[in-house]
Amino acid sequence: MTCFCTVPADEARNRFNMAAVPVLPPAPLTMKLAVALPAIAPDDRLDMQIATGFDPVVLPHMSLFGGPMMQMSMMLSMMSGSFTLDDLPMLEFQMEQAAASITRNVWPRLGWLTTLKIQPLINFAIVARLVLDLRALGLDPFTLSAFPEEIAGPRVNSYNFALTRPKLHMAKLMAGLPPLMQLNETLNLPPLGDPGAVSALQNRLQGLAKLTPPHLAISLPMLQKLALALQSLATIEEAFGENLNPSTLGPIRMMLSRWGHFALPIPLPDALMALTLNEKLELLPPMEDIRLGESVAGSMNTAFAGASFTPPRLAIAPFMNVVMALQGSFQMALEVDPFDMCSLCPCA
Repeated sequence: MTCFCTVPADEARNRFNMAAVPVLPPAPLTMKLAVALPAIAPDDRLDMQIATGFDPVVLPHMSLFGGPMMQMSMMLSMMSGSFTLDDLPMLEFQMEQAAASITRNVWPRLGWLTTLKIQPLINFAIVARLVLDLRALGLDPFTLSAFPEEIAGPRVNSYNFALTRPKLHMAKLMAGLPPLMQLNETLNLPPLGDPGAVSALQNRLQGLAKLTPPHLAISLPMLQKLALALQSLATIEEAFGENLNPSTLGPIRMMLSRWGHFALPIPLPDALMALTLNEKLELLPPMEDIRLGESVAGSMNTAFAGASFTPPRLAIAPFMNVVMALQGSFQMALEVDPFDMCSLCPCA
């Protein structure tokens, strides 16, 4: 059932009972740099690997649909795990079911999370994420008395992003091809390349475009804020444990203060360029996804040879994006699927 169950909603309400968000100072530059420097080390630079890993000049021209079609394919792929995409009346029923359960089960129990001040919460979650990342590097941010020497080198020769705009576009395009090639499977249609497959895909998408989202008493931005709050609280709990109180917040503030006094291992201009470079690297698709896209690029060109339709706008997309965000937040926070609790649900 595509129904947000009372069981995970009750668990989240009991687990995340923060009355107010502590106001912490922003994460020090030194903490951010300690996480960024290993990612931009010359041997691990993903932009350099992509720049030398393939030559977009020799790849097939794949700009037939561009970003909107790929975004649609990824959204539909995520929906397919919980919603029936090849039966439009059933899909309408499932969306109504999801909307009703948000109003009935989720919002009364967790809507109060949207009253938390979001900026202090996001700042707290950023600090928590940095703590988790430093621990992943084998460092305890609470015990260090100086910037870790093992991270300070090797020195980076260049903080310039290695990808030209065409190569960056091609890398993202390649990474988005596999979900697009699987779109007919997602929609239970003949494989792309079969006679009539593209027409069948177009007809199915046109059918989806005619659907209207169900009415929700709660605005979509508020539900997005709820999903963000759940994700942030889960990150904070993972880093610092449950039951945050003044006695546990004290060490966090002391840790931030110490890091704020650490000396930078590189000049400030270089440090700022390193952080900018790392932000760009974090937005790159994995090399494995790009390689997989390369492997299907030729068949993609063949499958859509001569096709010339523009993907329709799906009116249900904003609603479904919120539903997927809520589902993902529950899975991250509680490690359960909120749609998979029917045997325990008193509403079933």
